[in-house]
Amino acid sequence: MATTWKYLADGQCAFKSAATSLKKRCNHLFTVTGTCRFIDCPLIQPEFYAFQRQESTVYLIEKDHEAPPVSTWGFIELPEDREEARKEVEKAIKNLGENLKAAVWRRFEQQFDVADIIKASQELAEEEEPEEA
Repeated sequence: MATTWKYLADGQCAFKSAATSLKKRCNHLFTVTGTCRFIDCPLIQPEFYAFQRQESTVYLIEKDHEAPPVSTWGFIELPEDREEARKEVEKAIKNLGENLKAAVWRRFEQQFDVADIIKASQELAEEEEPEEA
């Protein structure tokens, strides 16, 4: 894995781009931090979990390192209810180490907080719309 990372880090990654600072950015669709680092790389890490929100639905994205490259990424639609979604995520990550679990839970909370903000702003916008006469 270290050899693959050296190859990617030396500029052979299609998702890597130079930022304005000394840091390199990762433009992979499932990146969580956006930084090009070994620990954050969705291509290198054998166990990788991310969340993606499409409209009001949140998906858990998990990497199956044993699957063929075409079906490497699995998508699990999470329920809108935070507690039910938490149970689904808990089932998916039950065999992970504690550090990786903590990172997944941080990402989970961020995605659901954003989803809650979007829902609240949509509800406010609907309430402020004038009624047609």
